[in-house]
Amino acid sequence: MLYNIEIYFMLFIIYSILGWIMECTLGLIQKHKFINRGFLIGPYCPIYGVGVVSVSLLLTRFSNNIIVLFLLSTIICGTLEYLTSYFMEKIFKARWWDYSQKKFNINGRICIETLIPFGIISTFVICIANPWMIDKLHLIPHNILNYIVIVILILYIIDCCISFNIILRFKNLNKQEKDNTEEIAKKVRETAEEAIKKLNIEKEILIKKINISRLRLEKNVKYTRKKYQSKIKNQQLTLVGTFKTRIQGIDDKIRGYAKDLADKIANIRENQIKLAKDIKEKFMKESKLNKRLISAFPNVEQREYKRKKNRGNK
Repeated sequence: MLYNIEIYFMLFIIYSILGWIMECTLGLIQKHKFINRGFLIGPYCPIYGVGVVSVSLLLTRFSNNIIVLFLLSTIICGTLEYLTSYFMEKIFKARWWDYSQKKFNINGRICIETLIPFGIISTFVICIANPWMIDKLHLIPHNILNYIVIVILILYIIDCCISFNIILRFKNLNKQEKDNTEEIAKKVRETAEEAIKKLNIEKEILIKKINISRLRLEKNVKYTRKKYQSKIKNQQLTLVGTFKTRIQGIDDKIRGYAKDLADKIANIRENQIKLAKDIKEKFMKESKLNKRLISAFPNVEQREYKRKKNRGNK
């Protein structure tokens, strides 16, 4: 049965970790000390993950025939183990395992003593472990599983880059036909630890530089802020004074215009009153109609004269 790539990647990581645990446990039992059987920094042996994924892709359809499944699993695991040993030795000039002292071995890369357990484990994985593990993986929401896969993949790629770089530095460390796993793993870890220490020292130096730069920057910012605040305040006072002066000048001009206008209006009124008085007096003196009225009604003129006289006495 085919699954999506996230499931196969998780199977690869899970079985790589389980393979590393199994190898370290066997080494602890046989040599009574811990031996890191992986060539990477992390706790995983990728050959186990690759083997399980390969067997799962190629042999799941034979899960109902245990004998065929066992035989084909043995062949696939043996081929994978042989090719891995061959190419790693060519690339890194070192061996991670050597079966030269065991019976029925081929160039010390594979032997019947390990092939049979691999066949049994592969059969168990296909028939029992995989179905249970895949069901559990399907219980994880797809979006969360994607995030988990991305994080693990990034860490795995970083580990591979660092480990391969370190191993390539020591590829001529030992050209003898023997198992160099412990020696190489030790060198990888020591180099990685030294690199981590250097990074920590550089980080502390960088933090100190950042703190010093931050203090200097804060002082410069405070000084610049204070300087420009003073300038802005002075400019504000200057602008306010200028505006007040301009407004006062405009107000004075408006008042002057208003006074001139009031004076002109007062003059116009006075002129109107004077003009009306002059017209009336002229009318009284020169108008023929007025003379006729006076000749016709002399008593009216006399009464008017007395009334004006009385007003003047009062």
